[in-house]
Amino acid sequence: MSGMSRRSFLRNTAITAAGIGVGLSVGPGLTWKPVSYASAQDTVAASALEDLRARLHGTLMLPGDSGYAAASAPANGRYRTILPAAVARVADEADVITCVTWCNENGVPPVGRGGGHSYAGFSTTTGLMIDLRRLNSLVIDYATSTAVSGGAALNNDFFIATEDGPLFMPGGTCLGVGMGGLTLGGGIGYNAHWAGLSCDHMQASRIVTAAGEILEIDSSHNDDLFWACRGGAGGNFGINTQFTYDLVEVPKTTIGWYRFEWTGADNAAAVLSTFDKLLASAPAALNAVAMAQATPVGKGGNSAAVSVMSRGQYIGPVEELRDLVTPLLDIGNLTKQTLEETMFWDTQRMIASAEPASHSFGDISRYSNEPMPDQVYADIADLIANCPSRSDDANGSFWSLGWVGGEVMDKFSRTETAYVHRNMLTLLRPTTVWPDDAPDSVGNELNAWSEQIIAAIDPHTPQESYQNFPNRMIENWQELYYGENFERLVDVKTKYDKDNLFTNPQGIPTRSNT
Repeated sequence: MSGMSRRSFLRNTAITAAGIGVGLSVGPGLTWKPVSYASAQDTVAASALEDLRARLHGTLMLPGDSGYAAASAPANGRYRTILPAAVARVADEADVITCVTWCNENGVPPVGRGGGHSYAGFSTTTGLMIDLRRLNSLVIDYATSTAVSGGAALNNDFFIATEDGPLFMPGGTCLGVGMGGLTLGGGIGYNAHWAGLSCDHMQASRIVTAAGEILEIDSSHNDDLFWACRGGAGGNFGINTQFTYDLVEVPKTTIGWYRFEWTGADNAAAVLSTFDKLLASAPAALNAVAMAQATPVGKGGNSAAVSVMSRGQYIGPVEELRDLVTPLLDIGNLTKQTLEETMFWDTQRMIASAEPASHSFGDISRYSNEPMPDQVYADIADLIANCPSRSDDANGSFWSLGWVGGEVMDKFSRTETAYVHRNMLTLLRPTTVWPDDAPDSVGNELNAWSEQIIAAIDPHTPQESYQNFPNRMIENWQELYYGENFERLVDVKTKYDKDNLFTNPQGIPTRSNT
């Protein structure tokens, strides 16, 4: 077949049959890529599925089977109609190898799923979903301050295993998120600024490659693949079945915590701008965010119907925290003010968030490397005030996640790991949410609103976005997610998955497909 293997031909045919749509440019750095999906179960022979069922130690679920709907449902309801031909709930690493081998034999695209929280629905598929959730073991070695986890261990598994103990793993705040996926794309959270990214703490991993082989990867073994797995994002190079991390010592003394709240568009502009300037000189010990959200309109009109919040922890005395956040306190008309001394684990319990009810969302992110002009935040505040939806369950908000810069994160160079976004100030993120059963117009209008936010910040920010907040509207994702590391990622992909078995609409391509 002119240099194309049978499995590559079958897989590419299946992808073509899925009806990948043509992108339509809608703004700076953005595109909307409509995708229509065929019913994959119509393209996979029943006999092939029964063959897979017989080879597994775990469970194979087909449409209509008990557990299939729950196992295949994504966290982002926008992609709930993308249904797999089957869900293989693997029992062990051998099952993962079996699934990958079967996919190669039958030309069926696989997708591994741990937590299922891909923002852009990349943990959905019309092929075979490899459900890793039983691979969630976790062993803490206190003598070496390390943890060895299964590939699908969640933030919650780490939280439970380390809570109130002397060590912890810098992870995310959403307890249902898989630590594997979080790590592979970087791994930011409320402790990243002082304790580092999740990927910076990864010491080793086991991965099932496209050839169905198990590789041990670390700085001395398959070091190119180890480099790629520290920021190259999940779903690109194989299925990671185990991770080894070095853990961080928990602060022994009290730390500081604050949460301030305001209302109104004017305060939103002032808080976001002040927060920018505060981050520019803040030490790594400060780990904070600022946010403004459209709320239901009352007597004060649209401009008054904006809730504003900043909160964060400081790994140090509360008196030092007070000095740092005084510029925020000077912004008038505070509706709530908390500034207190607390213990580390009490703070982690406060900021951890449980799994929300199913809903649809459309986050886009953009890194910022210096404070933006005050007028930009004034424009953003106006956009928030005029958000097209502003109910409790359908609205837009704007976040500044001040976790992504500083001396701890920047001890690695931009090319030392695949995570390229070093030397940044903050991560800006317009966030839209709406119910799964809302009319299409609600999501479309909110996402167009996100595009306006990105257009406002685009001239003042580098062309960089967080790969763990993927969005199909981003057209030049190669640059935004990976920067100067993209070409090296393509080389690694070509070496370990030359036929592009592991793929998605924004997947790292092979050299022959670039």
